[in-house]
Amino acid sequence: MSLHFVLWHIGIGALLSAGFVAALLHTDLHGIGTLLLRAPEHPFPLLLLWFFLGLTFASVQLGTAIMLHFREEP
Repeated sequence: MSLHFVLWHIGIGALLSAGFVAALLHTDLHGIGTLLLRAPEHPFPLLLLWFFLGLTFASVQLGTAIMLHFREEP
């Protein structure tokens, strides 16, 4: 397993989290998009949401890729 493999899958997870945050803002589910865009410290809460969702999505993506990479075929 190489560094390229790890970085590639972390990048995919980060892009998935960016898409999720964009969809959350677009749909304005329960007013969270309005709340995040009208916050007095406008970019900071949005960046925190993206960062921590990015950690979660990237971890799940990398874990899944590693488990599927080493799966033994019968």
